[in-house]
Amino acid sequence: MPSRYVIGLDMGGTNIRCAAVSTAGEVMLLRRAPSRAGASAPEVAANIAAQIRALEDTAHGRGLGAPRAIGVAVPGPLDVLRGVVMAAPHVKAWRGFPLRARLEAHLGRAVVVENDATAWALGEFWRGAAQGHRDVVLLTLGTGVGGGLIVGGRIVHGRSGMAAELGHITVEPDGMPCDCGSRGCVEAYASSSGMRALLVRRLGAQRRIPAAYLDAEGNFSVRAMTRQARAHDRLALETFATAGRYLGIAIASLLNVFNPELVVIGGGVAGALPYMRAAMNAEVRARAFVAIARQARIVRAALGPIGGVVGAAFAATHPPRSQRGRQV
Repeated sequence: MPSRYVIGLDMGGTNIRCAAVSTAGEVMLLRRAPSRAGASAPEVAANIAAQIRALEDTAHGRGLGAPRAIGVAVPGPLDVLRGVVMAAPHVKAWRGFPLRARLEAHLGRAVVVENDATAWALGEFWRGAAQGHRDVVLLTLGTGVGGGLIVGGRIVHGRSGMAAELGHITVEPDGMPCDCGSRGCVEAYASSSGMRALLVRRLGAQRRIPAAYLDAEGNFSVRAMTRQARAHDRLALETFATAGRYLGIAIASLLNVFNPELVVIGGGVAGALPYMRAAMNAEVRARAFVAIARQARIVRAALGPIGGVVGAAFAATHPPRSQRGRQV
């Protein structure tokens, strides 16, 4: 019986999503499990393999047979061509770690490993907001800022597969420190961690973040700050406007460089986009070439939390040329 599905796995800092995705891009089965990102590098890889095997067992029990291919999306930077994670913000033990080789040793078959933001771009291109478009920029706003580039209908990997680290476009020379070690990256302003830093700076060292901006565990929450913005809280509105301004500076640069049809914005922070959009649009109008900006639309991602698994499945059946025809 021909295989009816592809496995797509998306690994986050807390959870793994693993799905059976049909060849038409529909999620047929979905499993969630802890990512155990704080474990040793081999243990994290073994956990990913275990989730894939568990999904295969469930799929087999439902008469779906074996998967046609397996795609795994992980945070980068990632050498896609070799399947080596150079550094992962959520898995401190992954430094030059040969993830693809480890997974293939566990599973006994070929695996395609892709950057998580690039996978999300592929998901939106295949089944989401970018469907039918050939030139697309995707920005994922979460704990950090990730990105994916599709030019002429093809994903841009760069020389070794580490292209599109769009969160590290400089938007303020000598600006806020970024987790990458540089300063003034758009991630330092338009991510949840960046917004927290903006809020702390605005409050001053002597004042705590108001309780209304915290979640049930007492941690800063963009969702909570969005509720405050909805209630016309000035501090929340000003913080979002600052983040939106720097996001707009980055988008204007991307428009001028790539001339895309579409800029797609996703991730957990994207829910705050209504409170960032005015400042963002003002910077785009001020900095992007008028003709280029008029041709592009800036839209929300459509797939939500399944974007990564759908994109990982697409990557599995459309691997980089250097990986095509590989067998284990």
